Amino acid sequence: MRQLFANILVFGGTERCVIDGLFLWEMFKDQMYDRRRCTDAEKLLRIDRALAIIERYLLSNGRTMDEFELPLPNNPLINDPDRALDVFFFPNNINSDELDETVDTSALERANLNTEQNNFFNMIRDAVFDPNCVNKYFYLSGDGGTGKTFLLNYVLYQLRSLNLKVLPTASTGIASTKFYAGGMTFHSAFRFARDVEPGKLPLVKFDSFFGRRIIECDVIIIDEITMLNKIVFENVDLLCRKLVPQNKNHPFAGKVVILSGDWKQSLPVVRDSSSPGASVAASILSSHLYPLFQKFRLVQNMRVIPSEIQFKDWLYTIGTGTIGDVVNIPPNMIVNSRQELYEFVFDQGFTVASNELLKRLILAPTNRVVDSINSELIDMIDSPVHEYLSIDNPTIENPLACYAADYDVAQLNRLTPNGMPAHSIKLKVGSIIVLLQNLNTQKSLCNGTRLIVTNLQSNLIEAETINIGSDHGIRVGICRTRNSYVDTHPDGVSFERFQFPVRVAFCMTITKAQGQTCERLGIDFCDEPFAHGQLYTALSRARSSEFIRVFAPGKKPNNDRSIPIRNVVANGISFD
Repeated sequence: MRQLFANILVFGGTERCVIDGLFLWEMFKDQMYDRRRCTDAEKLLRIDRALAIIERYLLSNGRTMDEFELPLPNNPLINDPDRALDVFFFPNNINSDELDETVDTSALERANLNTEQNNFFNMIRDAVFDPNCVNKYFYLSGDGGTGKTFLLNYVLYQLRSLNLKVLPTASTGIASTKFYAGGMTFHSAFRFARDVEPGKLPLVKFDSFFGRRIIECDVIIIDEITMLNKIVFENVDLLCRKLVPQNKNHPFAGKVVILSGDWKQSLPVVRDSSSPGASVAASILSSHLYPLFQKFRLVQNMRVIPSEIQFKDWLYTIGTGTIGDVVNIPPNMIVNSRQELYEFVFDQGFTVASNELLKRLILAPTNRVVDSINSELIDMIDSPVHEYLSIDNPTIENPLACYAADYDVAQLNRLTPNGMPAHSIKLKVGSIIVLLQNLNTQKSLCNGTRLIVTNLQSNLIEAETINIGSDHGIRVGICRTRNSYVDTHPDGVSFERFQFPVRVAFCMTITKAQGQTCERLGIDFCDEPFAHGQLYTALSRARSSEFIRVFAPGKKPNNDRSIPIRNVVANGISFD
């Protein structure tokens, strides 16, 4: 309830609809705390705790209690910036907002690193503490099973234990939740909008929480770097130099920077182009900063099951392109119809527990196929359908242009730009949905999180997600939010959509699924892979070929009944 309340304040208002925060607080105050066995004295303490939690939600989104005329809790963070930075922005253990628990870091405390992992950690430690160390920039790579994510968390935990301020970020919401505490999306951490231009920096004040976080951090970690556009990467360098002018002659103002990613996976999406070469040119591979980074690759596989090791070796040949531009999918991984694909992935139907259903996923290269599959699967659920329609308003600088066809509301309804919810969303209880917006990254509720719908109301979607990190069966209320789209093209249409930030997600595009893992995976190749790394990214969402089935209609089988699938790998990438 407290998170829903904060989300309404942050995302629910528009220019035409201003949220009265104090009015809502007074109306629903008694719903913001646990009233069981609550004495009058205890009631004041619980209300104060609720206000403190709401303040945290607001601050994490760059808003304050004062903006909404809400009462401050005792000892508010806004009055103690140093405590806010140390406890909230640079935590070691993060206290749960709902429970008096902390993240389990025991595995990080007693970890025994292998030789190559230990060598990498020593390099980072030297870069931080040795004043004579020249190199402060590192790129970490490693295939699945080499412990790359664990090593990043170990570095994060150990540096924080040494009282260093580390800012862990990732280019995708799902990847940001894999940090044990304090992970954020790259764009949120550095306050960048969806679209960026070279040299155009966000307005980050020196004395703001976000400004101080960038200024005071000693180490920056950026995971899933391969999907990040070089423009925003280079802009972060400029932003750090601007905020720390005494170090403006040093890349990233002299901070230690750790990049991590897998060049076999998807590269940045380039508007109006699916060319692998265009994606390489848009990636940090083409940045003048990339040569500064010392490359370190983990090769020792920590997995011991032979079938998994063989599968990873096969994936490596696909991702690097050494297998060729056509991959023959073995017959034991092939199904002959979509119905077979559905029966394999959702073999227990749609009524199983969320911790089982959300571990099952279908992928496809294009939105066309994804939408078709999701529509078919929604129809298979035996419950009433609810349709939610958005309110769309053009963003018009010239009021005389309001009659123009470009700003016709009916036309806006037909548009669904990348990253925005559709005008019409049809859901049923039991549907799998994916968030399109970061609601609370500390609770793993971010862009890319999949949930199961548990209840549908006119102005509220109730859903549940599964264990991610330390969270167990999170139940969440989702409200409509503002979604702004700015088209920078001369004839482009810019508009604002007020809609639930979700879409159906039994099936997802391969690009959107980067960072997801599942126990049963179906891949629909009605449309073949067309961009770098799509085949590798799709197949690597599962641990073994045993848990993958592929549907590829219209493809002529080979003599051994394997099915040839196109494998797109861009030129000019070094994988070692």
